[in-house]
Amino acid sequence: MKCEALVHDSVNDVVRLPGHHATAFATLLGFLLCGEESASHAFGDSLAGASSGAERAALAAIADDEAVHACLIDQWLAGLPEAPSDLDLAASRRFFKRLQSRDRALHFARIAALDASVCRMLSQLIRSTALAPCRSLVSGLARIRSDEARHVSVSRALALRHGMHREDLSGVAADIDAQLAVLMAPAEPAMRVLTGSTFRLGQTVRGATVTA
Repeated sequence: MKCEALVHDSVNDVVRLPGHHATAFATLLGFLLCGEESASHAFGDSLAGASSGAERAALAAIADDEAVHACLIDQWLAGLPEAPSDLDLAASRRFFKRLQSRDRALHFARIAALDASVCRMLSQLIRSTALAPCRSLVSGLARIRSDEARHVSVSRALALRHGMHREDLSGVAADIDAQLAVLMAPAEPAMRVLTGSTFRLGQTVRGATVTA
């Protein structure tokens, strides 16, 4: 899957967004882009580099997905007005650095929790009436969400394989959600503009879906 295959008419959709929706969307994409770039590094280097066989191949595939997502978001941002930078880059770097751990089970569990929350945020945007007329854009968001949901399944399975107890996944998720809520707080107004609600973080650890 290449970035160009996902773009289609979504950039044209982005260009046609009304001003207040365009600015809000650009704000949210800035946060998403930071996460995609960090995830690509985490899966491509810090985890995959110490893996082998099927696990390494799975992580490399995830890293490729994240790079494609970052490319797509870049394409969308190019068609949007420059939004005020509400992202605390230093805090963001600290957050993503704290995701990493020498305990591979914990590392995978944290990545699964983060991606599950990203899926929920994307679900809110996909259901947004403000974005509903932008079918190609919504389709692109849905494709990213589908990839991220698969990443959750892979990361969660690897966390369990490396010794994480299933009942401990909820605690890891709650910790990540609390940190993510602080990091994403400046983007709450933008989410309200597009969806009429605040971020719905959290995940269903035992369930099959993370996109509700």
